[in-house]
Amino acid sequence: MKISSNQLLKLMFIIGAIIDGAVAISWFLIASGLRIPNILNGHVGTGLDYQLAMFVAAMFMAGWTALLAWGAVKPIDRRGLLLITSVSLFLSVIVELVFFRDVLGGAGFLFGMTKRTLLSLLFAASYFYSLKEIESIDST
Repeated sequence: MKISSNQLLKLMFIIGAIIDGAVAISWFLIASGLRIPNILNGHVGTGLDYQLAMFVAAMFMAGWTALLAWGAVKPIDRRGLLLITSVSLFLSVIVELVFFRDVLGGAGFLFGMTKRTLLSLLFAASYFYSLKEIESIDST
């Protein structure tokens, strides 16, 4: 059974929206003062500065959740959002490795990096798969 570009893109948008929604909720919990590990890298921060940063980050993540949910409505037309998401995820891994590897570490950090790298690859692959399928339809 072959999955269509539309179905694959819709699935990726839904997966992205669910994961981003979960991240946004966890960051809102951190911003409210709950001392739980950051879901992306396992870091447990302290202080009002960290809570403020998590609140701002949670607001942006909630917005990106809505954007990905919106993308699922017309996945072919909005597939570029998945490529932007893919690049952003991959850049987040690079930035953490280059600038924050001394602060971060352990299993939570490794799991978060692996998770974001795999999601980045899945989003990019579904984007390029949809381009290939559309090109083959246009050439016939």
